[in-house]
Amino acid sequence: MPEMGQVDFLETLERMYKDSRILFQNGEYYNCCYLCGYILECALKYILQKFGKKQNGQPYSVNDLKGFSHNIRGLNRQLEDLLSMTSGISPAYRLDCEKKCPYIFVGPGGYPKWNPAYRYGDHVKWYEKEYCEKYMEESQYIFRFVANIIAGGVE
Repeated sequence: MPEMGQVDFLETLERMYKDSRILFQNGEYYNCCYLCGYILECALKYILQKFGKKQNGQPYSVNDLKGFSHNIRGLNRQLEDLLSMTSGISPAYRLDCEKKCPYIFVGPGGYPKWNPAYRYGDHVKWYEKEYCEKYMEESQYIFRFVANIIAGGVE
């Protein structure tokens, strides 16, 4: 069996970001939206792995974070819990998904939030350029947010 590569949430975030741009430019809005959700998921996993500690004081492992599967709400809840703890992490790492990523994280106008279960084509708005543009704006924000963390010397 071939050897598997090491999991790197930041590298995956960058790959998904790049690929979502290519898809958008080529009018592939549905798959673009699909990848944008992974950008948020990878950002949350990256922040938790890099800066967070579990309740027992141990850092998050790749397997801990993979255990969240695609549960961006659960990941965000973990991050918010760490931000609220005295010995948690700096508020500089608050992504504020509800306010900054409402299309991906919440789903406006009665349409569902991002979920990889929609990969089969059942999220009707992901086909629309205008809706996809919102996902693109949010993924751009997420990408810049993580880039600012890294460029800010925190890494």
